[in-house]
Amino acid sequence: MAALAALLAVLCLLSIGLGALSIPPGDVIKALTGQPTGPRIEDVIWSVRIPRTALGLAAGAALGLSGCVMQALTRNPLADPGILGVSAGAAFAIVIAAGVAGIGSLFGYIWFA
Repeated sequence: MAALAALLAVLCLLSIGLGALSIPPGDVIKALTGQPTGPRIEDVIWSVRIPRTALGLAAGAALGLSGCVMQALTRNPLADPGILGVSAGAAFAIVIAAGVAGIGSLFGYIWFA
């Protein structure tokens, strides 16, 4: 478990450092600990990279939790969204969007889904 936590921390540091402006891991650690770095680097880290990484962590945790709840409710370790009708419900919503709301383009389907 500790190895997974360490791997997650390393991947978070890499996620904060990677992007259009490449930031070395040392500068990421300096910015996170409050040590001075360049103002541009601090702005990018605090306004773009940390929210992106936090949102990714939250989305992954939510997906993991929903899978765990689904498997616990159905008492089936191989449960998937098709068992509870989630996939069929999503397909039905797309059909409604195409028929009622008049969405006909692929781009519209993607945003409606």
